[in-house]
Amino acid sequence: MIFFRLWIRALAVVSAAMLLGSSPTLADSDELTSEAEARAAIKAINDEIATLEQLITSQSRERDEIQSQLRDSDIAIGRANEALRETQVSLEQRQRAINELEADGLRIERRINELQETLEASIGMFSVLKQGGDLKILFGDSAPQETERNLAYFNLLLNQQLDTIDEFKAAVLRLDANRVQLAAAQEAQEKDRASLTKTRAKLVDQRLEQKALIDKLSASLARDGKQVAALRADSVRLNTLLAELLERLANLALEGEYDDFAALKGKLRAPLDGASKTRFGQKRERGDLRWQGWLIPADRGSSVRSVHYGRVIYADWLRGQGLLTIVDHGDGWMSLYGHNESLLKETGEWVAPGEVIARVGSSGGATEPALYFEIRSGGTPVNPANWIR
Repeated sequence: MIFFRLWIRALAVVSAAMLLGSSPTLADSDELTSEAEARAAIKAINDEIATLEQLITSQSRERDEIQSQLRDSDIAIGRANEALRETQVSLEQRQRAINELEADGLRIERRINELQETLEASIGMFSVLKQGGDLKILFGDSAPQETERNLAYFNLLLNQQLDTIDEFKAAVLRLDANRVQLAAAQEAQEKDRASLTKTRAKLVDQRLEQKALIDKLSASLARDGKQVAALRADSVRLNTLLAELLERLANLALEGEYDDFAALKGKLRAPLDGASKTRFGQKRERGDLRWQGWLIPADRGSSVRSVHYGRVIYADWLRGQGLLTIVDHGDGWMSLYGHNESLLKETGEWVAPGEVIARVGSSGGATEPALYFEIRSGGTPVNPANWIR
């Protein structure tokens, strides 16, 4: 508005100066004043233009800085989520180990009780035998053959009790070892729980930070009306990346024995359960841009699966797409998976149909957790509805 007011003022002053200069009835002294005013107005306009250019440059730098922070935030959230999942898996494994140790401890305690009862019964039996006199049992009035049998029986009982005592001692040692292992497992479990709580709190803080960055970025874009330009720039970046990847892949053959991608039209499994909230070719909310793929809302952390066999040719953060995975399926066919929370495959890895390659998120400035999915042929987007069964 300042720019236009100054411009109108300058035109008015210049026009007045021209009229003064052409009218023989006006004083010459007024001409100098009008010319000076016109020059001053034009200088003010040039100064305002320079100020606006500096403002745009400053805002552009600010947006670049916010995008860089958003990229770091997206990557950090992805790593925190994977750490969270690993800790949860560790907790489940620890709990299973604790359950097994507790069950084993109960079994050992039951066996110790059984052995203790056996020993107590044996002690009672020996007490009864002793009341008759040991020598009488072994060397009494009985015939030598009977005495020999009694001695053999006595030795058998004695050996059994010795075995029982040995087993009892071993069981007590096993129980002690079990209790030590159980205490260690429970201590490790508590550490895992503390780590889980800390990771969750960190994740909440990172998501709040991410939301603040997104809000700040949206405000910056809205302030100078650059939403459409930003979308176009994102599209150009993506197309440029794909063109570079296609050039690199021109002579690269896929490994393995799988059907050609082109032969699977209408037979591919969706990368994610759920319906897309956008249609291919549908006009976007702002400007004349159109959707070149599907935006499929899903719970944060849901599994994203490769639609076909191929090789990961890109697994990184890209402005407008966030954490993005691109899979090459050969003959110029590729599939794109954007806005992920974390990427599970690295560039160069081979993936099978249905293999989990990423987790759903809202990276890249998305307002809600969703997967952005495209299929391209030679870099040109095609309608996923014609390919997904």
